[in-house]
Amino acid sequence: MSSDEQKRVDEVSGKVGERLSPLKEKVPPELRKEVEPVVEETAEPPPPEDEYPKEYEEFVEAPEEPPRPRRKKRPWGSIIIVVAIVVVLLAWTLLSPKVMPEVGDTYTDSQSYASWGNYTGHRDIWAGNMTWGVSVSGYAVAAGNREIVVDVLVTKIQEGPGNWFFRGTDIALRNVSVFDEDGTFLGTMSNHTDLGFGVLAKVPVSFDTNGTYDLYVTVKFLVYEVMRIGFFPLEMVNVQKVFLDVPVVVT
Repeated sequence: MSSDEQKRVDEVSGKVGERLSPLKEKVPPELRKEVEPVVEETAEPPPPEDEYPKEYEEFVEAPEEPPRPRRKKRPWGSIIIVVAIVVVLLAWTLLSPKVMPEVGDTYTDSQSYASWGNYTGHRDIWAGNMTWGVSVSGYAVAAGNREIVVDVLVTKIQEGPGNWFFRGTDIALRNVSVFDEDGTFLGTMSNHTDLGFGVLAKVPVSFDTNGTYDLYVTVKFLVYEVMRIGFFPLEMVNVQKVFLDVPVVVT
């Protein structure tokens, strides 16, 4: 309030007091009350309009911004892993060997493939049961010659896979050797060929001296289990001492 306004208020209060003092004396003491002048205060002028926003800013809080939605992470890592697994499975399946066919005793009883002897061996394991056949043949040694070639054919006579997921087996020849009956080593396979119905190994044999020899053959091959998807090495089979039915005469 300015000084001029204050002076005006004081003058009005003095005049009101002077006029009320005679009335106070006429009022009985028990009813007399202190009458105080009522002065209406002059209202202060409203603040400028530009000050309101500042005051409201102190009390009104700005609305919180809603959280931004997170971007969904694309599962590239999972996709790459799945694709890699599929590629590996396809390659594993495409590289699987063919299942060797069952031929029964056709070649173990053959006069051409088993003219020198034969062998039949059975395996019954968790992957199934298999019967393998070994057929041995050759040619008579010519006079004055101490070298011959022994043919050894390995076939699958019969097979029963352990379950539906196993399609069957195939083999890979690791060693075919020929020995004299006393255990003297005479020769090992020089090559082998997959004939479709079996694997044929050729074993060149050399004799030091003339004479009659009783020979036997040893065969080692790795069995592969071929599955609906992929394959794996199953076991190593050793066929020991397949004796020839006829002696070899060297003159």
